[in-house]
Amino acid sequence: MKYAMNQAGFPSEDFAETCAILAAAGYDGAEPNYTLDGPLTDESGRTFVRETAAEYGLSIPAVSTTLHWEYPLSSTDKERRIRGIEIGKSMIDAAAELGAEEILIVPAYLTPGDEYETAYENAVRSVRTLEQYGDEHSVDIAIENVQNNFCYSPTEMAEFVDEASDLGAISIYLDIGNGLRTGLPDRWINVLGDYISKVHVKDWQTDAHRPTYPLQGDINWKSVTNALADTGYNGWITAEIPPYESHPERMPNQLLETLQFLFEDLHHNNI
Repeated sequence: MKYAMNQAGFPSEDFAETCAILAAAGYDGAEPNYTLDGPLTDESGRTFVRETAAEYGLSIPAVSTTLHWEYPLSSTDKERRIRGIEIGKSMIDAAAELGAEEILIVPAYLTPGDEYETAYENAVRSVRTLEQYGDEHSVDIAIENVQNNFCYSPTEMAEFVDEASDLGAISIYLDIGNGLRTGLPDRWINVLGDYISKVHVKDWQTDAHRPTYPLQGDINWKSVTNALADTGYNGWITAEIPPYESHPERMPNQLLETLQFLFEDLHHNNI
């Protein structure tokens, strides 16, 4: 397994300081988020992120964003949908320059009154457009399971990927915590199997309805790690949880120890 941290949990707003902390803790990568005013929007910023990560021996496994909630790829508003596609293309440009394998996107976001079939068709067309652009830049498209009122089950998610994928470059970026919000994480893993290219990790407190750190929520991690082992998964495990309110620099080290226990020690002990 290789371990990374998404920007949601970066211990510092200074990327170089974050890289230093992650490298010292033993991480393999850092996963930046694409924002409209962030460094990934232009060449100089991308160069800085790429060179800084490399200086500390870290890879950039993927580029993520939250912008497709505001500019849904499924929107019936053509201007918003086109803006979402433009953002996706810019993410692909950034990923190519950073040496990242793929971008993480939310393929749709539905609100009350939206027509599901129309949103589905728009999402398919938008994702196909991004897949084509990504193919030209050797960057794949990964779709995350989130609370977006779309593809409520792993079976439906697999069907969407099959329909949207023209070039075979679309996969699932599985979020373990989100899997508990819409069923059981091990079922998502068992159904999606080879569709999974990367894994986001957080725990989930059902009663409080909020994310938390692994082993502090309601996920049965033994079922998760066994299911992943059954699929043969041996790729990126990327934490996507917020930093500590106090002394955030302590979180990466403590979290990595837990991740290694879950995805290496625990599974080996259960064989």
